[in-house]
Amino acid sequence: MYSPAERSADKRRPYISIHQIRYAIIGFILLTGEAFAQDRAPAASWLDNLAVTATGAANWVENLSRTSFAPTRKNAATYELDLSATRHQQLAPDWLLHGGADASFFTAPDYDLTNNLKLGPRLGLQRKFGLGPLAPVLQLDTAFSYKAARLDADRGWSAEASLRLAKRFTPSLKAGLTGQWLKHDARSATFDLDQYSYSVDATWDITEHWSLSGSAGRLSGNIVANAAWSVWGQAIYGGFGPVVSTYYNSRPWEVTNLYGSGWVSYNVEADVDLWSLATTYAISDHTTAEFRYSSAFVVNKIGIRYPTESWGLGVVHRF
Repeated sequence: MYSPAERSADKRRPYISIHQIRYAIIGFILLTGEAFAQDRAPAASWLDNLAVTATGAANWVENLSRTSFAPTRKNAATYELDLSATRHQQLAPDWLLHGGADASFFTAPDYDLTNNLKLGPRLGLQRKFGLGPLAPVLQLDTAFSYKAARLDADRGWSAEASLRLAKRFTPSLKAGLTGQWLKHDARSATFDLDQYSYSVDATWDITEHWSLSGSAGRLSGNIVANAAWSVWGQAIYGGFGPVVSTYYNSRPWEVTNLYGSGWVSYNVEADVDLWSLATTYAISDHTTAEFRYSSAFVVNKIGIRYPTESWGLGVVHRF
């Protein structure tokens, strides 16, 4: 485990970097605020371009603890609530600016130290190449948020950016490519994240009410894994060989008790294969229900694996 001095030294550069990112995003929002104020349709009220969305989801997660040793993996029900408010502004016939704010709450009642609340602004720019519903669309999104985690070590600021190219090929079939970057600067180096990912997705509107969608992608960067002390002690003291011991002793870790007394959280470099499949039913013009299966197969730098699967039911309402 790192000493306070070592943690302070390790955190110095990420702290400066994340705050530079924060100031850049805030400056971008302030500079573009004038564009929102100059509405091209004076007759329309400010609220006409405001979209508010609420999403609630209940999930069953296999290996929520992201643990490599199968007998100690923890499965649990999780619940999520997301609120989003977005306003759009047409800058030119092919350009659309959108900004807003997001709030999301996550809870796992059986492991309440994982509970967290995220709040922050979002800003994006969209370019449409051509006319009509089949024209391709390129969209840049940026977001900045604060994670108020119940576990003090995981609290901190996050910055995100994504670039997405999407196209509708037929009235019932659309697909897209997305690249995304995320950085989380937590109070403890154990929970620092620097990730980038890419994914492809497609949606098929089967009928007026039913649709089927799927996605596949890959993520690389830091992830946080967990282990019972009985397993972690063997790992760092050579019980699983010198390669495992050397690597884990070089990474940030600490006792967090997230999934039981003495449980350890540790930060590793990893690649993650992601995929999901979902079916959606339109209950009304404003409300949809979705059943989703997701899989994340994590392999860290020395080949240790952490498979995770989840099944979820969610409802989305657009006000």
